[in-house]
Amino acid sequence: MKILKINIILFLILTNSLMVLGQKNPYWQEPKVDQADSLKNWLESTENDSLKMYINRQLGLYYQERNRFTALEYFKAQLQLAKTLNQKIWEAEALSRLGYVSSSIQNYPGALNYLLAARKLASDPEASRNLWNIALLTDDGDANSARLTVLLENINHFGILNYFVGNYEQAIAYYQEATELNKIRQDEVTASLLHMNRGESFVGLGQYDVAKIELEQALKQAQSSGYTLYTGLIYWDLGKIYEAEGDHIEAEKYYKLSVATNIDINSPDFLGMGYLALAELYKKTSSLDSSYHLAHKALSTYRTMNDSLGMINAHSTLASLFDTRSQIDSAYFYMKEGAALNSIMNKEERVKEFQVLGLNEQLKLNELETEKVLLQSRIRIYGLTAGIGAFFLISILTYRNNIRQKKDKAIIETSYAKLKSTQSQLIQQEKLASLGQLTAGIAHEIKNPLNFVNNFSELSGELIDEAFEELEKLENSEEKEEIIAILKDIKGNLTKVHEHGTRANGIVTSMLQHSRGGSGKMEPTNLNALISEYVNLSFHGMRAGKNPIEVDITLELDPEIKEVSLIKEDFTRVIINLANNAFDAMRKKSLQGFESLKGLEEYHPKLSVRTKIEKDSILIEIEDNGPGIPDEIKDKILQPFFTTKKGTEGTGLGLSITHDIVKAHGGSLALKTSLGEGTVFTVRLAQK
Repeated sequence: MKILKINIILFLILTNSLMVLGQKNPYWQEPKVDQADSLKNWLESTENDSLKMYINRQLGLYYQERNRFTALEYFKAQLQLAKTLNQKIWEAEALSRLGYVSSSIQNYPGALNYLLAARKLASDPEASRNLWNIALLTDDGDANSARLTVLLENINHFGILNYFVGNYEQAIAYYQEATELNKIRQDEVTASLLHMNRGESFVGLGQYDVAKIELEQALKQAQSSGYTLYTGLIYWDLGKIYEAEGDHIEAEKYYKLSVATNIDINSPDFLGMGYLALAELYKKTSSLDSSYHLAHKALSTYRTMNDSLGMINAHSTLASLFDTRSQIDSAYFYMKEGAALNSIMNKEERVKEFQVLGLNEQLKLNELETEKVLLQSRIRIYGLTAGIGAFFLISILTYRNNIRQKKDKAIIETSYAKLKSTQSQLIQQEKLASLGQLTAGIAHEIKNPLNFVNNFSELSGELIDEAFEELEKLENSEEKEEIIAILKDIKGNLTKVHEHGTRANGIVTSMLQHSRGGSGKMEPTNLNALISEYVNLSFHGMRAGKNPIEVDITLELDPEIKEVSLIKEDFTRVIINLANNAFDAMRKKSLQGFESLKGLEEYHPKLSVRTKIEKDSILIEIEDNGPGIPDEIKDKILQPFFTTKKGTEGTGLGLSITHDIVKAHGGSLALKTSLGEGTVFTVRLAQK
């Protein structure tokens, strides 16, 4: 009880100190540097889950524009505690923040999932019942106002996500929806943010005059509300407009205001943007020394906060500067560094995944609509059947009386034709309904790994509580071994969390690849060069991974094979998947042994890759001397989700995707295996 009272006193002191920061609505109050340090100390000492939830939220806000990966961890902790406490609005708030931060680091599919879940919660008026500490989310003490504030921010985050992927008009539509809702809430900070975001979208559309009006209004309301976190970004946006219009003097003024403001409020991300903008501007005006100095400051800033996107932009600017100076070696170095980071970020693939997820959401809606149509169709069938019965009865009666016989017959035939037409439509509609089953299948595959994540996370929380209980009982170090044992259990559980979370991610990624397929064009490709490059890439990937082995690789590539029409980005996955499969098999034989093979200590892994022309076909053979494939599973090896790997090591989609890609190229994939001696995969492509 004494500890609880101390926590409450500390909580009141801290929240009161936050409220002095300027903005009226407590929802927008964020900690300063010294307060963040106090919050971290408090988080370690308190045992109150509700306070932990709030502290994690505040620390997430602090790091949101300083170190986004750190912010993600705090918001995830807030989310788990909110779920445990059954606090739906706090849960929705955490989900929406995770969506915003994920979109900022270009994890667009993850952002969409978070934001959809947040909107579902925040849209339910019942979610605000039994809301903990309403005063931390709204200034009027009304639980529904707190819910509307979270919903407003969620809709705003939807707009930001669409802005990041280039859907400017859709982004503006979301901002307008939030503006209409804010007419009820009347929150000045929200209004300022919406003006700023609308202005940025209008810049994206090239409508600079409208953008200036929005940004100047955003600046005015930011200063009026006291919420100045994004003031430096607004100055930067205005500088970009003037630079686009060719007014370099005004652009420089606003960029310098942006830098000064961001230094003052300690906002490193926007500070880096300001440095880069000035560097690019000075490069245009031939002030190369100043440009070089500012670009380096930007790179240093982004490195400190581990912002990959910022580092990519800084490397690009430095590469361009050295190229202007004809310092080719330095230009190439920075261009190479930027390209390496860019390949990791892989923005275009994430945009595609975002679009696929949007399609899946549309499929769910279509499934519901299909079910509705099916119900209506069944009602029509019953009606038609009853009508046909009535028509037959009338026909019998009229037949007896020999009256209107021909007319009744025509009516019956017409009704029967309508019935057959309706039945045909039902068959097509049921085919459409099966699309929804695909989505359900994906969810089913993901369910088990995610259950492990949730269960072991919950268990880890209980073990940590036990550790605290044991610590309270200790007066000396005699029970130290018991505490260590508990912490080892926690480590084991968290390892399971990582394993199964990785499996869930692998299933989602592979499933998206499986459904997306190739969208490129067939282009003449040097097949031998492609095989050589990607077999080597697969080998080095294996050597850099877990349990590497030495492999003798033999390439027997027919020089008569020149260019072959391929979708290059897809066919490289065929080579990598088959090579990875071979390395995995030989690793298993090397590390675990094979029961039917004698003299295993002399085993030397060997991979042979051959190309040759056979009649009107080109053959690609990838042969390993691994353990081979048992007959009972040989027919299943190309099926989706079938894997021989243990636990969470594989998703079972690699060979299935490979098979689909080969078929899409008009080819075939065959395998020949001998138990204990190895396996040969043969890709056959038609010559064109």
